[in-house]
Amino acid sequence: MQVGGHLSGGAGIERAYKISASFANAGVPTRAGATATGIRPVSTTSFADSVGLAIDTGTYSTTQGDAEGLVRVQVRPDLVIKALMAGAAAEGTAMILLSNTAAETAGTVVTDADVGTADMVSGTLWCIAGANVGQSRVITTHSASTSFTVTVPFLNDIAAADEFLFCPWSLQGDGVADLDGVGNLQTSTLFTQANAAIASGTGGAAVIVDLELNRRTDSAVHFILQDHHLLQATN
Repeated sequence: MQVGGHLSGGAGIERAYKISASFANAGVPTRAGATATGIRPVSTTSFADSVGLAIDTGTYSTTQGDAEGLVRVQVRPDLVIKALMAGAAAEGTAMILLSNTAAETAGTVVTDADVGTADMVSGTLWCIAGANVGQSRVITTHSASTSFTVTVPFLNDIAAADEFLFCPWSLQGDGVADLDGVGNLQTSTLFTQANAAIASGTGGAAVIVDLELNRRTDSAVHFILQDHHLLQATN
């Protein structure tokens, strides 16, 4: 992951933090540690008490004589983090490709068993090959292992073999309490990318602010951390 800007513009604020666990990779969101020793990487599904985005690596040690573990962190609460979308938990996995199997003249249904079973309602579907290239729509119905349906039609008919990609995020969510689509993000195994194959509404508390809808290996999601320690009331 990398710095994608700030909601209010301007330069970032960088601080060096003590760590309570090693940071093997740069570009990892951070959270308050389990002890008073220092911060640690987030988990794949929780960004609770987040601190910001670590922009370098650090080794944690309790051995006398070892250098103290420190990492530099971008800490502004309005930090926008840019994460590449991965098609599975492993970093660098190409996104799942849909090849439409049934011609559809209403422009609302894409059929392919590869839609899988993880609920993508309130996610986004976009065309990368066919008459609707460059268009995207919010997924409003997911028939497991069968199809996606959108409410706002694509401009043109959807032909057999037209190709689409999808992700569990959108910019507005579903408008209900859990805000599927806009209110959560799950990281990849090493915390450096975003897992686009999980159900909408899964993962750490986040707010999606932008989507880069490109191809299978260069699409990205931009988000901010909801639960940031610089915004938290303390007792």
